[in-house]
Amino acid sequence: MTHDEQIETFFAALDDTHREGFMVYAESTYSVVEIWLYARVLGYEGAFGALEKWIKKTFPKLNRRQILLAETVKLEGDIDYLRQQVQMDVVAANDAASRIAHLSKELRGHVVEIDKMTKAADRKGLVMAGADRVLRELKSIFKGNDDLMNALELASESVWAMLAEES
Repeated sequence: MTHDEQIETFFAALDDTHREGFMVYAESTYSVVEIWLYARVLGYEGAFGALEKWIKKTFPKLNRRQILLAETVKLEGDIDYLRQQVQMDVVAANDAASRIAHLSKELRGHVVEIDKMTKAADRKGLVMAGADRVLRELKSIFKGNDDLMNALELASESVWAMLAEES
């Protein structure tokens, strides 16, 4: 089955409400992993790569962490350049000191922000992946019992909604 067929099969299995809800979630969520986990809750059984390709084509995302990392590298370069200018006596040391202090403070702020983004994404991703795994295992255990399967479907949607709102 091709990537496009996997996505088409997934959308065909969803009712209008779930399809619309998924589309809104996919558009507004930056994490491809979170979108994939939500798709799994809704019954997606295709490959991660197929969904990732569809997301990149349908809802291109800015990688805020990557942008901050690039800015951090530029700031480090600016600080090093300014220090070299001081060593070559192009810029007076006392003039450069305040600029270096300002750039260093901005650099530390970027590092802190990158760390926060990484820890928050990792923590949330682990929680969501764990919840997904538990729900899939429960569905596997109670596969033959339609009443329990319906209850598990409702419970999984509720758990997903709660986890998504906590971010």
